[in-house]
Amino acid sequence: MPPRKTGGESESPPLTPPLKRGGTSIFISAGEASGDFHGSFVVQNLKEQLPNASFFGLGGDRMQGQGVELLFHARKLAFMGFAEVVRHLPYVMHVRKTVLREIMARKPELIILIDYPGLHFSLLRYLNSRKSVYKPRILYYIAPQVWAWKAARGPELAQLAHKIAVIFPFEEQLFQGFGCDARFVGHPLLDETGEIPPRGEFLKSIGIEPDARVLGILPGSRKQELRRHLPVVVETVRILKRLIPDLVPILAESPTVAPEFYDSYMTPPSPPAQRGGGSERPPLAPPLKRVGAEIIRARGVSHELLAHANASLVKSGSSTVEAAFFGNPYVVFYKTSALSFAIGKRIVKVPHIAMANLLAGEEVVPEFVQDDANPDKLAGTLLPLLTVPDAIRNARAKLEKVRVQLGEPGAGKRVAEMAVELLGTDSGGEPR
Repeated sequence: MPPRKTGGESESPPLTPPLKRGGTSIFISAGEASGDFHGSFVVQNLKEQLPNASFFGLGGDRMQGQGVELLFHARKLAFMGFAEVVRHLPYVMHVRKTVLREIMARKPELIILIDYPGLHFSLLRYLNSRKSVYKPRILYYIAPQVWAWKAARGPELAQLAHKIAVIFPFEEQLFQGFGCDARFVGHPLLDETGEIPPRGEFLKSIGIEPDARVLGILPGSRKQELRRHLPVVVETVRILKRLIPDLVPILAESPTVAPEFYDSYMTPPSPPAQRGGGSERPPLAPPLKRVGAEIIRARGVSHELLAHANASLVKSGSSTVEAAFFGNPYVVFYKTSALSFAIGKRIVKVPHIAMANLLAGEEVVPEFVQDDANPDKLAGTLLPLLTVPDAIRNARAKLEKVRVQLGEPGAGKRVAEMAVELLGTDSGGEPR
């Protein structure tokens, strides 16, 4: 990599003319469930503007459903924390080697990288070292959180990518200060919530009374974090059920984790309960499993759950932004390995883990990390958010102030427009 320029100036890699083929070849990569969701909207919009384009890369079911040829599925890349990455390093290196081999063989005109900086920066550094023979156009969507840690990634990204699409308003000026061609596109969540049914309709569709008091549970999308979070979740629910007997807890299963994984941590589904007169309760819809008498597990309904739960217990990460958007009270928690926690304490520079708190500049959402993320504290904090009207109103009022900072709908379309600009095409055309 060439030396960085001083004085806040950076230089993007030069472009070479795109290859003249039947259609534009695009590599797009998302290493986790949220990135797969966001990437699917980008691909959908790109197909409208570049109908002859072809896509390959890393992603999940949603990107695959949009026609992306997956080299690896995101469910096999869901590693979190230093210790977990080290343990899976041979596989990560295999993925990296395979991806780079495919990129260098196919030479796509455009590369779109979504979040997941650990792998994506490694790919960028290699491609930068090979720029004498191949210079693709590079768009980075959902920039690394340099304001929290690893600030050196900011000026480095200015040298490695041509355009950066950022999802928080303060990030645009921050990355422009590093010399990046950065643009605020709005938060992708606003694109992804338009088809949520009304509360009564949603709850009825999963066999729950429309007026039920619902606790939403989003424990994470990676097996490593689920192993630590699920025991805490189960015990938290037990405490709350003793205090609120009519509570209906619903846990959102990650689409990138097999349902059987949850069975080893939670009670297997029970047979339908008997009603008076010997008739059976109607079976739940196919994506649902009733777990004992306490928790319902659901797949593919995380947005509906956050939108309609009375309150939620949410793992730190992108789901906390989604919860802030919907505006219902929630509590943030996170547990990791002792090694990852010790390293994180040394390098993370921000006072909060929940994005709502960072955007607000204060703690508007309760958050509990590591040993503090225990069932007693979580249940005690959730209790008033489920039962006390004043606490519920105050929480919603604070979250409304955060919601307005997420921008306007259309992030996927704006990212696609940035990609087309980078390719040097007019809407609907092919590269010049």
